[in-house]
Amino acid sequence: MSVAETQNCLVTVYRSTTQNQFGDVIDDNTPFLEHLPATLIETGKTVQDPSTQSPRTIRQVKCWVPEFAGVVNTDRVKDESTGDIYIIIGITKPPTTIGVPVDTVLDLKRVTAAGT
Repeated sequence: MSVAETQNCLVTVYRSTTQNQFGDVIDDNTPFLEHLPATLIETGKTVQDPSTQSPRTIRQVKCWVPEFAGVVNTDRVKDESTGDIYIIIGITKPPTTIGVPVDTVLDLKRVTAAGT
C-alpha cells in the first residue's frame, strides 16, 4: 500500500514543546510539517470489560505517511479534516525488497477530538 494510492486526508505533524507558567513541559502546537498526505484508518476496536464499571471503546488507528516526512515517536499528528489530534504509540518502517523507501506506518491513539 502506498500513500500516493490511498491518501484519504492531510495531516499536520507537531514536534515542539514549551513550558507553562509553572515551568512544566507541555506540548506546543507549532507545526513541524503541514498538509502532509496520509492514509488514516481505524483498524479495530476493543470494548473494555464491563466489570470495571467504566465500559469504554478503545480504537486502534493506523496512519501511513511518506518516508521522507521523518516522523518520530514523540511527534503528534493532527487530522486536518476532523481536527483530531493523535499521539504516536508505535512506528513501523516495513522492509523493502527493491531498495525503494516505503511508507512509514504509525500506530496512533487519539488524545483530543474536535467534535463529539
